[in-house]
Amino acid sequence: MKWVPHWKIAFCLAALVVVSGLVGALVGHRVARRQLEARNDPVSWNEHVSRTFDRIVRPAPEQGVRIQVHLDQAVRDLQVIRLETIARSTNVIWHLVGEVEKELTPEQRKAFDTMKPKPADLTLDVLMIKPQNGGKP
Repeated sequence: MKWVPHWKIAFCLAALVVVSGLVGALVGHRVARRQLEARNDPVSWNEHVSRTFDRIVRPAPEQGVRIQVHLDQAVRDLQVIRLETIARSTNVIWHLVGEVEKELTPEQRKAFDTMKPKPADLTLDVLMIKPQNGGKP
């Protein structure tokens, strides 16, 4: 019976460690991304808060209905604030881009064009946010 040289065994173990690490990193990244997306979704937040409140406080059924109305209103208010904040942030970014462009030479502007955000990069679609009130914040 021939013995496999030690370097082959070490190489196979190292490859197994690398592959396991990469798979773990990919799975962890996907799980973290889904959790972040769920946390940023006001509807998910509302459901989570409702379940936690029911589990800890145990309101009576009629109280639960009234409290849910308050939670629903808070979620709507938070959605409006979020959209306004995104719109204001976008305006600040475009203002900054305009001010920086004024300071650059034509050659520098060409280079800056490659790094500045595109209009499509700053839309609500990219952020996976549904506009409220027909697209008006």
